[in-house]
Amino acid sequence: MAASNAAAKPAAPQAPKKQRPWLLISLVMPVALLLLPSTLVLIPAMVPTLVARVVDPAPGRHLTITVGSLNFAGALWFMHDLWSEGQSFSAILPTLGDMLGWLAALVGAGSGWAIYSLMPIVSRSIATAKSNLRLNRVRKAQEALVEEWGDPVRGGHTLPAVPGQE
Repeated sequence: MAASNAAAKPAAPQAPKKQRPWLLISLVMPVALLLLPSTLVLIPAMVPTLVARVVDPAPGRHLTITVGSLNFAGALWFMHDLWSEGQSFSAILPTLGDMLGWLAALVGAGSGWAIYSLMPIVSRSIATAKSNLRLNRVRKAQEALVEEWGDPVRGGHTLPAVPGQE
């Protein structure tokens, strides 16, 4: 009997294996080498994304994704300049010397930081407004029941007032 109980115990859950980025590296490296001038321009343009990746503690890496996507959108200015010049090694330094390109890349990254910083405030405001609307609907329903059935329906409880709407 003891042997059958020991065999019936479920195995302890195992931690998921750490994913290795070999597939991603094997796909990205040939493209990066094929487009080497573009890669050499994108690396310095995407430094704000690297900084966001280093300081982002969250498991979903939302800061990195937000800053990275908008930083990349801004870095497309550099890509346009480089590709207009024929994507040559001689066009790398003039492209990186373009102040409007840096402005576009850094404003994009800054916009990503701003969006990431402001979204909790916006989300909290929306959640507060939704809960206040729901509380008002419930209060109106409670008042309708009190009018129909009398004060004992309230059970000694009155819904609190919504702050700012007294």
